[in-house]
Amino acid sequence: MGRLRVRRALGGALIRSASDFPNGFTARTDVCVIGSGSGGGVATGLLAGAGRDVFLIEEGPHVPAAKMTQREDEMFPLLFRDGGQQTTADGTISVLQGRALGGSTVINMADVVPIPDGVWAHWETSFGLTRYSLDNLREADAACGAAIGANQMAVEALNRNNALLLAGGRKLGLTGGRFVHNRVGCVGSGYCLIGCAYDAKRSVAVTWIPRALETGHLTVQTEARATHFETDGKRVVAVVGELINPRDNRSLATFRVEADHFVLAAGAIHSPVLLQASGLGGPRVGRNLSLQPQAAVAALFDEDVVMFRGIPQAAYIDSTETATEAGGLGGYRLEGVAAGPGQAAQSLAMSGADVHAFMTHYRQAASCLCLVPDRPVGTVTRDRVGRPKIAYAMTDGVRKTLKEAVHTASRAYLAAGARSVVLPLVGATPVEKESDLDQLKSLDFRPVSMISAHPQGTCRMGPDAETSVVDPSLRVHGVDNLHVVDASVFPTTSSSHTMMPVMAMSWLAMQEML
Repeated sequence: MGRLRVRRALGGALIRSASDFPNGFTARTDVCVIGSGSGGGVATGLLAGAGRDVFLIEEGPHVPAAKMTQREDEMFPLLFRDGGQQTTADGTISVLQGRALGGSTVINMADVVPIPDGVWAHWETSFGLTRYSLDNLREADAACGAAIGANQMAVEALNRNNALLLAGGRKLGLTGGRFVHNRVGCVGSGYCLIGCAYDAKRSVAVTWIPRALETGHLTVQTEARATHFETDGKRVVAVVGELINPRDNRSLATFRVEADHFVLAAGAIHSPVLLQASGLGGPRVGRNLSLQPQAAVAALFDEDVVMFRGIPQAAYIDSTETATEAGGLGGYRLEGVAAGPGQAAQSLAMSGADVHAFMTHYRQAASCLCLVPDRPVGTVTRDRVGRPKIAYAMTDGVRKTLKEAVHTASRAYLAAGARSVVLPLVGATPVEKESDLDQLKSLDFRPVSMISAHPQGTCRMGPDAETSVVDPSLRVHGVDNLHVVDASVFPTTSSSHTMMPVMAMSWLAMQEML
C-alpha cells in the first residue's frame, strides 16, 4: 500500500485522510460510526470513553482552525456539501449541510435549542415514543450542553443587527430573547457560517472528537464516502465505500470496515440513501421529510448596522411559535442573521442592477430569517448514480405562515426605523411604510431564495416497523446491530434548531447501547 502518511492532530492522535491510503484499506473495530456531526460526534465520544474501539468515517476533510481562511469562495466548497449548492429537486430550496470533520456543527450558527416539552409530549401521544421520559431528555440536554460549553448569550454580545430586530419587535408588543449558544471566547469576527478560525465555536470537532481521541480508542478516517452496508441475516457485518478527493469528489480507492456494531449519523438526506442502497430500513426509508423552510427579510437603515461583524444570529422573536401536545411545533419565529456579501446578494429578490445598488449600502443593511416548522411531507430517494434526490413541495399552510412571518418581520424593521425593507418574494417592491405591505395580499408566495438548515425525518423512529424505520431506542427495525442517531429519526420537526435535539437523542441511545 506504499508508505503510510498520517496527520497528527487533536492531542497527538491519528486523523487519516484519503491520501494516506492510495490503494484503499480494510479495517476491523468494535463500533463503526458513519458521520461526525452532532449525532456521530456524541456517539463517538461516549463509546470511546467507555473503552470501545471506534472507527469514525467522515466524507469531508479535516479542516482545523488554521485552514479556515474566512473567504466564502474557499470555505463553501471545503466545508459545505455540494459547496452549499445542494437543493431540492425543483431547485427552490437550498438544503445546507456541513461536510467536514464535525459535520454541520462546524458551519452552524451555534444555537443551542432543546426539544420543547410540548413537542416531546406530541411524540409520546401521537407516535408512541415512551421509552425515554422528559427527565431523561433533560439529563441528556444537560450532559451534552456541558460538553460543548453551552451558555446564555450576554446582552453585550448582541450586535446592532440583532438588537434592531428585538427593538422593533418590542415596539410591536412581540416577545423575544437571546440565544443559548456554544461559543466560548468569541472574538466577534462574524464568520460563523464558514467556520470559526478561532475555535471559539465549540463544535464537535473541538469537543467530543478530541476527547474521544485522547482515550486511545478512536481512529478517524476523513475523505471517505460510505456507499452501502454488507449484511448477514439480521446483522450488518461491514460498511463499504470510497476514499475521495474532497475537492472534486473523485473516487481514489475503496475501503471496507468490519465491526460488531454500526452507528449511522449521515443526516436526514444521506442516511436514508445509505439504507436504501443496502436494502435496509423497510418501506418508510426516505419518507416523512421536513425541511423547516426559511426565507430572509432584509432592511436598510440610514446609519451603519454592520451586520457582518459580531455574532450573526444572537436574538429571536418567538411570540407566534407554539409547541403543544396536540400539534407539536407550530407557528413561526424570526431570528437575526447575517451572511457574507456573496450569500447575502444571492438571497435578494431583485434584478441585477438593484442588487448592486443594495450591496453598495451593505453596511447599513440588517436581516433576519423567517423560520416555519413544516409538516413531514417530503421524500429522499437515490437517483441512478446513487445521489440523493430531495422531493419537497411547500403546503398551502406553510406558504400562508411564511407570508405572515414576512409581514411581521417587515413591520418590526419599520418600527425600528428602517427606511426600506426588501421582501423575499418574486414581484415584490421595497416597503417603506406599513401600507406598502398590502401587496402581500395579492402576491403569490414565490420566494426567490429559500434555505433549509434543519432537514429532519426520513428515518422516523417509532414502535411499528410498518410506519417507522428505527425503533424507540434508535435501532433499525429488523437489524440487531445498527443504530441511526441523526435528525432523520425525528417524527416531526423537533425544534427551531436541531443540534441539541440530535445530540440529546444520540446520548440517550448510546447510554442504552452501552
